[in-house]
Amino acid sequence: MLRLLLLRHAKAAPQDPAHDRQRGLIERGRSDAARVAGYIAAQKRPVDAIIHSGARRAEETAMIVSRELPKGLPILIEPRLYEATASQFLTALRALGDEHACPLVVGHNPSLGEVAIRLAGAGDRSTRERMAAKFSTSGLAILDFETKHWADIREGGGRLVAFVTPASLADD
Repeated sequence: MLRLLLLRHAKAAPQDPAHDRQRGLIERGRSDAARVAGYIAAQKRPVDAIIHSGARRAEETAMIVSRELPKGLPILIEPRLYEATASQFLTALRALGDEHACPLVVGHNPSLGEVAIRLAGAGDRSTRERMAAKFSTSGLAILDFETKHWADIREGGGRLVAFVTPASLADD
C-alpha cells in the first residue's frame, strides 16, 4: 500500500508575478507550517521522503516540516510541480520512485488541491467535501492507495485518510 501526503505550501508574501518563484513565507506561514509539521510527525506511518517544487515558499515549507521528522530524510526537488496543471501534477506523482512508499509532496494550488480531489474516490464524504471547498495554505491531505507502484495510481483510486488545516488543528 502507498500513502501520499499532499501539503500546500504555507502562507507566502503577496504575489509578485515578476518574482513568483522567490516569494518567501510570512510569519503566519511559518507558524502554520510548524503546526502541520507536528501533526505529520505524530502519524503512525512515517514519511520516507519530502518532495517540493523548488519554489522558495514550497522549499521553506518543506524545511520547516523536515525539522519535525527523522534526520537524514531525503528532500528532493521536482520542478514539474511548479505551475503545473492538475494533469501535469498527476503525471509527476505517477513518476515517483517506488522506493518511496510514503512521500510528502509540497506544492501549489490550484493543481495540488485539484489532484487531491481527483484522487480521493473514498474516505469520509464530509471531509472530502470540506477539502473540495477550500484547500488552504498549509492544508494537508493524506491519501492511501491499494497499489505498490506510483505509476498505477488512478483518479478516484485513493482513500482520503485525513484532511487538516492549521485552523482545524488549532481547534484540537
